[in-house]
Order: sequence, then C-alpha cells, then structure tokens
Amino acid sequence: MKNRISIFLTFCLFLTFLFGQERTVYQTRHWHPKPLKSKSMETAISTKTKKYNVGNDNYPMYSFRVITGKNQGAILRVSPRKSFADRDKYPTRKSEIDYWQKYVIPYVDMSKDEGTGIWLEMEDHSYNGSENTDRLRYRQVTEYLIRPAKMREWIELRNKLVEAHIKTNSKARFRHFNRISGGKTHLIHMVVPFDSWEDYGNLISIFSAKIFNDTHGDGENKKWLDQISNIIEYRKTFIREYLPELSTN
Repeated sequence: MKNRISIFLTFCLFLTFLFGQERTVYQTRHWHPKPLKSKSMETAISTKTKKYNVGNDNYPMYSFRVITGKNQGAILRVSPRKSFADRDKYPTRKSEIDYWQKYVIPYVDMSKDEGTGIWLEMEDHSYNGSENTDRLRYRQVTEYLIRPAKMREWIELRNKLVEAHIKTNSKARFRHFNRISGGKTHLIHMVVPFDSWEDYGNLISIFSAKIFNDTHGDGENKKWLDQISNIIEYRKTFIREYLPELSTN
C-alpha cells in the first residue's frame, strides 16, 4: 500500500513539474536515409524546408545530423511550439504533408522509423553560465532512462546539480528535456552545445567534483553519483550536428 501511495505521489509531483507552467513543446522525429541516398534525402528536405518553413514563425523547423550512436546518419527534425495550444492553432498543413510524401519519403528507410516524440524542456534543470546564447554547431546529448517510481528522486538530485553550478558561478551550459509521448516517458536528454571539436575537448565538466563539493560539502559528489547510478536503467551519449540549410534559420 505504501509503495502505491509513493508511486502516486511521485507521479503527481512529476506532472506538476512538467505541466505546472506554460512552456515550449518540441516535436521530434528521426529520418533515416536509404543506402546511398543521404545526399538526395537531405536535398529534398532542404527544398521542403525553404518552401514551407523559412519565413514562417508559425511553422519553425530545425534539423540535426546524428553523427555518433545507433541513429548515426539519420536526420533529426525538431519542430518547437510555444505551447500546447499552438499545436491546435497551427496544425500540420496537408500541402506540406503531401510534399513530404512525394519528394522526401522515396529516399527514406521507413523500416527504421520509430515515429514522433513530444518533449518538454525541464527548465529548472537547465543552466547557462557561459554568457553565450548562440545556436552552436554541435550538441552532445546524454540520454538517461529513469527507473520506474524514481522520477521524484531524479528531480531532487538534478536540483542539487544546478544549485552547485549557480552557487559556484560555473561557466557550463546545459539543458534537460523529458519525453512525454512517443515512447517511455521517463526518458531524459541532457544537451550540451559546443562549436568545434577543439571546444568539445575542453568542455567544462557538468559533474565536476570541485563544483559540487564546493557547494554541498566534501565527499557529496561521490554520494550524488552513487545515488544517480541507482535510479537509472542506462546512460548513453551521442552527438548531433546542426544543419542550418535544412532549418528555419
């Protein structure tokens, strides 16, 4: 009985965390090219984007090439909406769908398709001490699958991480997103942008023991890492490259 109450309270806390304020909604989908058709698919996507998404703030679209990991070679398309209500105001247009079906799908390997995902940013778990708000060329994405009934603990632990960066005036930059539809909903992405491979080699450690211990006390970083390892099923990391020519801007 106690376990059921705990799970229910965790779920309620999680819903409050996600939906307690209006926030941008991100719709995502990976598109895998057929063998030897990467260039043709990207050219078709670029033409479609210029025709339907450039210059139209109501239908923004951003594209990324996955360059490491299981989806390597795929193009990730991300369409942000200012709110859930915007999805009602600006539904996908039939002419846009028809164009995609006619000119892009012939180059797509639909056997690898996993459908659309919907994500929300966990704004309380995002931080930018770099003073740089530019859209950089690359993103390191760390994917966490949280164990069932452990989301409340995840939220509390992530709060401590952000607190450490704030109190030490860290120059790090990272954002967290949670998938709310399109698969397991206790899936988290932590995104760290960088502009070159040289920058990648010099990224500030998000989990720096010094940053954490200076805020929470000696030895607290190891305790925190041990707690994290006990509440996640897996952790994977991959890199995406932003493609401006396949994006709204």
